[in-house]
Amino acid sequence: MTGFDMAIGSLATGPTDSHTLCQTLKIGTPRGAIVDVLLDLPAGNGPFPAIVLGPGGDYAMVRPALAQAARQLVARGIAVFRFNWAYYTQEAGHPSQDLALEVEDMAAVLSRARADPRIAGDKLFVGGKSLGSLVAWRLLQSNKDLKAAVMLTPICSSITEESSAPTPTGDARYPGAAAELRPLAFILGEQDPFCAVPLLYRFAAGTGSTSRVAVIAGDHSFEIPGLTASAATESTLRNTSLAGMFAADFIAGIAWR
Repeated sequence: MTGFDMAIGSLATGPTDSHTLCQTLKIGTPRGAIVDVLLDLPAGNGPFPAIVLGPGGDYAMVRPALAQAARQLVARGIAVFRFNWAYYTQEAGHPSQDLALEVEDMAAVLSRARADPRIAGDKLFVGGKSLGSLVAWRLLQSNKDLKAAVMLTPICSSITEESSAPTPTGDARYPGAAAELRPLAFILGEQDPFCAVPLLYRFAAGTGSTSRVAVIAGDHSFEIPGLTASAATESTLRNTSLAGMFAADFIAGIAWR
């Protein structure tokens, strides 16, 4: 059955101890590039469910949306592998044309997660913000053992010169969605210029499983246009914390059931 359900603040059961361990890792790729990783681990010995979270095109792993998602996930007993694309520091300064190098980056982090004895290999998830969601989708399609995916600020529409009305791009950006039976979560800001909310609802309704959609205040970075100084900082923190809560609720509901 296809469709979507609006995410609300219901909490799934699972560990809530927020005392964590954060490790800095450097992971090599087959082509010899180095990927910088932050591994956030819950308290205890594990093995823990884990998610690999890819950054945006120029939105690094320490930025609020990813940092807040990691904080919320770890508090629910989920390990988080956040990372930066190798091109941030070592390569051309921009993503590869077909995203093949970024797929290799994320696959290397996923392999590291699989090899970690503290990680439950049968409870692995992927996700990402913007560009990271595109790469996470490719990993989801090529790794059938992954349980689900979280798409933060997905790219589901575009504006053309010919028309001011947004054009849907979800099917092209996330090919095979209609046949994807695993759970999916889409989380975005209501003013995101890269994903019109009505088109996201339509796209989510056409996926092969019931997808969860959460619409939060803000733009592509969950920021409120026009706000400045402390008001801008506070609203971004509030919005990204809420986005992280939705992501954590979605993953915990699958990992701990």
